[in-house]
Amino acid sequence: MTDMILGSTDLVRSIVQNFTIVATFLLLYNFIPERIISRSKLAYSVCAGIIFGIAAILSMPLLWENTNPTALGFNVILVPLSGFLGGPISSLIVSASLMAGSMASRGTLLVSDLVTVLCGILAGALFLRARGSSRFPKSFVVQYSLLGIGVAVVEFLGFFIALLMRGPQFQPFSMFLLIDLAPFFLLSIVGTIVLGGIITVIDRRKQAELELVEYKTHLEELVKEKTAELRKENALRKATFDATADGIVVVDREGNFRAYNQKAMHMLGLPPCLHGKPEAPCVFADIAISLLADPETFFCTIAALPESAEQVVTSDLRFRDGRVFELYVQPEMIGDRVMGRVYSIRDITEQRLAEEAIRASNNKLVLLSDITRHDILNQMTIVSGYLHLFQDTVHDPSDMKRIEIMKNSLEVMRLQIEFTRDYQDLGIAKPVWQNVQGSFSKATVPFAGKASFRCDTSNLEIYADPLIERVFFNLVDNSLRHGGRVSEIRLFTQNAGPDQLLVYEDDGVGVPDNEKEKIFDKGFGKHTGLGMFLIREILSITGIGIRETGTCGQGVRFEIRIPPGKFRSGP
Repeated sequence: MTDMILGSTDLVRSIVQNFTIVATFLLLYNFIPERIISRSKLAYSVCAGIIFGIAAILSMPLLWENTNPTALGFNVILVPLSGFLGGPISSLIVSASLMAGSMASRGTLLVSDLVTVLCGILAGALFLRARGSSRFPKSFVVQYSLLGIGVAVVEFLGFFIALLMRGPQFQPFSMFLLIDLAPFFLLSIVGTIVLGGIITVIDRRKQAELELVEYKTHLEELVKEKTAELRKENALRKATFDATADGIVVVDREGNFRAYNQKAMHMLGLPPCLHGKPEAPCVFADIAISLLADPETFFCTIAALPESAEQVVTSDLRFRDGRVFELYVQPEMIGDRVMGRVYSIRDITEQRLAEEAIRASNNKLVLLSDITRHDILNQMTIVSGYLHLFQDTVHDPSDMKRIEIMKNSLEVMRLQIEFTRDYQDLGIAKPVWQNVQGSFSKATVPFAGKASFRCDTSNLEIYADPLIERVFFNLVDNSLRHGGRVSEIRLFTQNAGPDQLLVYEDDGVGVPDNEKEKIFDKGFGKHTGLGMFLIREILSITGIGIRETGTCGQGVRFEIRIPPGKFRSGP
């Protein structure tokens, strides 16, 4: 290395030429596959070592032009640089390449060269170990600056050992010699920083490309997974869509058919629906006009609905061929935006026919009951008249007692027969929404003046059988008939969780504790024995319950429990 002292200009030129070859060849580092860099440290170390070794060998011949050629020079920086990047394996491969080049150029291996290479290997290993420490600088400029200083120290040691081995006849170590070698050491530091910067830029680009590829692969896998899930979900929805017993029709905001299931296709006579979409364009209005018995009324009902309506529009959608359908409408929403409507059509033709048949049968039974009841009452009137006539001719007290028993029995029979007339329509008519205050007021009209009545139910409405007014009538009649000293009757509401309590109270004698359940049994009581029994039956039609919870001696308290969905606040 002492030969480099001769001709500073040639030295700098050689360094620059070597640096150009090294930097150019290090661009091959760019072609190391990203997967090797990220997944296999051993393969990366070998690849980096081979590339750095080739660069080291190719940089040797330019130094051979000197009068006293040497194999090692600026290319020594590749030993610690490769160790710092790829580990000991990389630095060993580069060192072996440099030693082979030294042997080829000089025919022998200099001790100074061997020491320089070993120091380079040690420096690379030390810096690699230091890089794993949390205290080691994170900036690549600082890292490679420190490595460049280490390279300069290694080269200085190699130069000093070579100078010692040449003997005293050569130029001794002096300050002037250090000044002559300073450009070489300075360029080694700068070269290390530049080469390190090139490799850092390549590494960062490769890492970014690898992350991009991995992210792309992840996205592709995610898309495949979501696509499979969507296909499975769509298949399930289509199977459910077609398997439902109702006809489902989806239309856009203009009324054009977007989709419908097989049931709707058969119900409405629509063309086949392929891949979830109609085979031919269809307009809902055209289908409705051709099928409905009264399309104008239907369109008026639909037009009056807001776009976000979700309700049963009609339960008697009659077609011209006599079929009857129930139509349920709900909006098709995407987020907060209404995209169209979904019509659910249910064929209730058989249900309506059965209801009409039952209604006709009930009408006949009611007519038969009226005739039979009328005939029985006529016959009872005749028997009652003859008993009165017979009573005038009887003077024996025992016979008079028997006649009274017969007359009482006839009266009970008459009351029971009249009772059947009042309740012959039980369960025949559909339940309807009824105002509690209005029904209670009507029920108390026949008892005006017999007690004071107060109703604190505001605008409460309940869904019950039309005979609900009879329920209140029987309660009042029962209070006045069996309550003894009843002067006030009150009806009011109480909250009971999700339920609503309708409470009936009076200030009479009340009901004994052992009779609170018995009063609802058929035949129990002092009159017909059917009043309280039928009250419970009327209320139970719509799931409403009743029980007596009052205190005996303080009046009755009937709690009528109305479940959710069967009560509301009326207008």
